[in-house]
Amino acid sequence: MRILMLVILLLSIAATGCASGTGANGKVMLDGKEIVSVKLECADFCKRAGTPPFAEKTFTKENGDALKVFHKAIVNAEKMNGMLDYGVTFFMYLAFEDGTQKKYVLNVADEDGMNGLLVDTEESSQGYTISKDLTSELRSVIYGGSRSEG
Repeated sequence: MRILMLVILLLSIAATGCASGTGANGKVMLDGKEIVSVKLECADFCKRAGTPPFAEKTFTKENGDALKVFHKAIVNAEKMNGMLDYGVTFFMYLAFEDGTQKKYVLNVADEDGMNGLLVDTEESSQGYTISKDLTSELRSVIYGGSRSEG
């Protein structure tokens, strides 16, 4: 009986690990699907900046750890209480290996010490806060480093 319980526990842990994270082959997984690219589109707040950083930017595996940073921000964002009233800096589109896409609002300012905001557009009244440390990583990826502009 103990062996059966141990086997079930190990299988549960293995299945959970494959659902979200980085697989053994280096694939970035979310909800059991591989993320193949992240596209950011400059929205209202971004366009109002003195000089918008870009109109559109796409990140792929070739952009080093960029996909991992976006993934880490999504899975570690903390649910906020109450209803939101917010503007939009970026629309973020995750493209998966099966051809599906998921759309988020991502607000990351090009300033130190700020928390980011993540909103799944399917639940636009529910926001998630991104820690200052992860927001700093995102800022580095978004506003500097390797980029592919469109």
